[in-house]
Amino acid sequence: MRRSVIPGAVVAALRHASSWSIFIIISVMLAGFPAAQGQDAGRDKAGILLDLKKARADYEVARQQFDNDTRLYDEKAISANEYTKSRNTLLSREVDYQKLLLQLISQQSYVIIERAVKYQTAGGERRVRITLKSTLEGNEEYLEQFREHFDVFTPEMRAGKVYNIFVSLSDVADKTIIGSPYEYQIPSIETGQEASADFELLKDAENLGVTLNYNGRTSEKNVYLKKDASINVIDVSSMQFSQEADLSSSATYGLTLERFSTSDDVYRLMVVGLPRQVSYEFMDETSKVSQIKFAQGVNTKKLSLRVYLPDRDDDDIRIDSPLNFHVLTLTGEQYSQVAGKDLAEYPPEQLSALSCGREELELVPRGRGKIEVRATNLYHEISAGDSVVMTVTVRNAGTRRLDNIKISADSPLSWTTVITPDLIRTLDPEKETAVRIAILPPQDSGVGAQEVKIKTEALADNRKVDTEDKTIRIQVNARTSVFGTIMLLLLIVGVVGGLVWFGIRLSRR
Repeated sequence: MRRSVIPGAVVAALRHASSWSIFIIISVMLAGFPAAQGQDAGRDKAGILLDLKKARADYEVARQQFDNDTRLYDEKAISANEYTKSRNTLLSREVDYQKLLLQLISQQSYVIIERAVKYQTAGGERRVRITLKSTLEGNEEYLEQFREHFDVFTPEMRAGKVYNIFVSLSDVADKTIIGSPYEYQIPSIETGQEASADFELLKDAENLGVTLNYNGRTSEKNVYLKKDASINVIDVSSMQFSQEADLSSSATYGLTLERFSTSDDVYRLMVVGLPRQVSYEFMDETSKVSQIKFAQGVNTKKLSLRVYLPDRDDDDIRIDSPLNFHVLTLTGEQYSQVAGKDLAEYPPEQLSALSCGREELELVPRGRGKIEVRATNLYHEISAGDSVVMTVTVRNAGTRRLDNIKISADSPLSWTTVITPDLIRTLDPEKETAVRIAILPPQDSGVGAQEVKIKTEALADNRKVDTEDKTIRIQVNARTSVFGTIMLLLLIVGVVGGLVWFGIRLSRR
């Protein structure tokens, strides 16, 4: 509600007024004035000046009439009702006159946005401070011509204040309010003075809309936020602050770097808190970086941090045990305090004392199950009716225990494959077990080559483990007679012996 002040002349008149007259006058001033001002806010200055002259003339006439009626009333020449009517007319004309004057001044009053500064608290909260200043849309020379009319104003009215300024922040794209509180009220600002509205940013932004509501008008400006020059820090944030990765693999964190500084310093990127076995690198699109510098007008950068885990766990890297570490952005002076120290075990209290940009990240190493199936020979030749019996070794070559290892065979039609055991309940890393496989072809199987595929299935941490099938190739030959083989051998021996005898006889002649 707009603040209203009753002039001294009206107060003096109210002392002699009846209670009903006082109610009428206060109702006109407190209710009628704000509504009329809101309705007439869009009127041009020329129209207001004409109405102001007319209201001034009506006010002077009413005042002269009231002075005459006062003398007549003192002389008992008029009745009390006529005197009261004349007094109420004067008060009404004075109020009309004051409303037009206030309307003229309010049109000249203007609130500008001096500064819009984005800053960050010690707890990492992003905030925006909007600084407003009350000024005059015109100038003192323009208003000087109306000074003679200001005699009806009280000192409070002449203060030149703008009352009840409501400020809100909104997203430029969809006009959604992104500042908390959603609307900030400034009770008043004197002409030439400043006032501030402080907001928490509900959504991070580089530019936003600032909406001002005052004097029945609405003003909206899209502003680019300045950075707080009182600090010199590059803030680091990551949406993927906690990740999981298998041993011998890597995890990539997307980093957003935002400058809260006006300097053009070169900043170094570092990671503290990772074990020595874990390596890392900062990437800017396709190239590796270790230092960054912001160009003029650029306040944000996108980088990525890639962390590489070793092949095996140890005392420092335990499966399912989180690794907590920090990403730092350091100035040259801050880097000199860190250089040469053990970054794997950097003291937390010294880290807080650096007052640099930092983000805490988490990496959870996960073991990976891997099955190896090894056999001495995967090729066999048998005669029709025979079988193949072999042993394969199933080994856990991963870093996590394997559960429910199932071994099965994909055999040709009518062939039988017996696997013992066909289910291994658990198998710890680097452990192995022997499995017996018997492959029985049917009695009437023909000759030729056949294949039997050995398949394995397993789970590691309730995740299916990728496996590789093994193929056993079997060549089936026709069965031959033992008697025929012996006779063939004897025949060959006889022929060879005859040739030798004949050769000896020829050599003696």
